[in-house]
Amino acid sequence: MPSPVFYIFYIIIIYRLPPSSCISRSLSLSLSHLQSRSVGVTRLTLRIGVVVAGLVAVSTTAQGQRRVRGGRAVLVDRPAVGPRVGYDFDADHVFVGGQLNLPVGRRWALVPSAEFYPGLTGSPFRLNADLKFHPPTVYGMFYVGGGFAYRHASGAGDAGANLFAGWEGRRARPFKPFLEAKFVFADNSSFNVEAGLNFPL
Repeated sequence: MPSPVFYIFYIIIIYRLPPSSCISRSLSLSLSHLQSRSVGVTRLTLRIGVVVAGLVAVSTTAQGQRRVRGGRAVLVDRPAVGPRVGYDFDADHVFVGGQLNLPVGRRWALVPSAEFYPGLTGSPFRLNADLKFHPPTVYGMFYVGGGFAYRHASGAGDAGANLFAGWEGRRARPFKPFLEAKFVFADNSSFNVEAGLNFPL
């Protein structure tokens, strides 16, 4: 059975996705166009929900296992959830959001996230599905990664890719702060700097 965090994340996505119709649209808009738009939004919501559910299921399985390396058991980190805030230098605007941190190994983690641009024309938001890797450094605080990005604004979507590097506190309790620099490659490419917290579940 999916984690409760999945349902929270799924509800947030549904809330932020644009409705299938709007009262302010002109009456000349055809019914067939509205129906096709509704179907498209519904399919996108369903696909996002399925992806997040799969990520949570994979993480839950991995979190409950011990990895044996060199004759010793290595415990995988617990899943975590938390807020994030950042600045998009291309849009010249602040964004806020949240993420799930879903470990699938000692150094690997899946990181689905959502970022919203309050007050910006077109009500843009971005959905990310990233894979993060902690290289074998002294304290394990540095990480790199990449993944998929989907940006939506003014009724249009733009798919692309993320490439990022950052620092994450490994010993702070009861949360882990992080600081990250990210490039988003798409039709509207951008450079972002963001920070946030991860609270273990």
